[in-house]
Order: sequence, then structure tokens, then C-alpha cells
Amino acid sequence: MPINRPFPFDMIQKLFIFIFLFFCMYSSIAFTKNNFSNNELLCPSLLWGFEFISSNKVKVIKTDLNKITTINEYNYDVDLELSYINIFSSEDSIRDRVYSIELNSLRVDVWTMTGGGFTTREMFPTGLCDFEEINNVLTYIESLK
Repeated sequence: MPINRPFPFDMIQKLFIFIFLFFCMYSSIAFTKNNFSNNELLCPSLLWGFEFISSNKVKVIKTDLNKITTINEYNYDVDLELSYINIFSSEDSIRDRVYSIELNSLRVDVWTMTGGGFTTREMFPTGLCDFEEINNVLTYIESLK
């Protein structure tokens, strides 16, 4: 007659370690992503959007106070150490930085020239922007007006 044993403790340990390693691997893969191609960051209450069209190009769709929407194409680079997406007006030029997006909070900063040099200003605080799956950001923003 078979003896009913409780679930072996070493099996529980192995299962726990396997699950832990699986989640660690998955999160490390997610955090090493530096190509945002085919992603859209939308700030619907401000009628702004960032459409990442390739591994280094982004379209910035912005609407001014008169509800006039313009589109500009910029270069971008992801700084994983500092958790920022930096958007430049010309390729590989830190002095031409236009916007920075903090990856953890999705806060958008604008870079401006001041008397002391380039300075960042918080443009969109945390919570106003989010990654969305939208086919056409411009059409979506126009529909919100």
C-alpha cells in the first residue's frame, strides 16, 4: 500500500527558484530594450504624442494653445543607465537635445537654452503620458480636439 507523503520540501524550493529566475530573466530582458520602434507614447490631455518610427527616429506630434498640431521628426537614443529616452534635433549631438522622457515615470522634460547653458524644464509631469497601441497618433490626437 503506497504511503502518502506531503509534497517534498526540496521540490517546493526548486519550483520557487525556477519561478524567481524566470521573472528575473524576463525583467532583465525588458529593461535592456533600447529600441522603441513601433511604440507610441501618448499624452491625450495635452494633445501630444511621440511615435517611434524606427530604432533611432521619432515623430513628435504636438499641439499648441491654439489647437494647431505640428509634426517634427527627431533622432532619439535610449540611456538605460539613467533610464531616459533622449530626443535630439540632429543625430548624436548632445547639445541638440530637445526632449527627455524618463522611462520609469514617463515624465517629459524639455531642454531650453538659458544664460547658464542648456537646462531642462519639466514639461509634462508624471501621469499625463502612457504607451498606447494606436495605428495613427495624428488621427487620434485630431479626434480628441
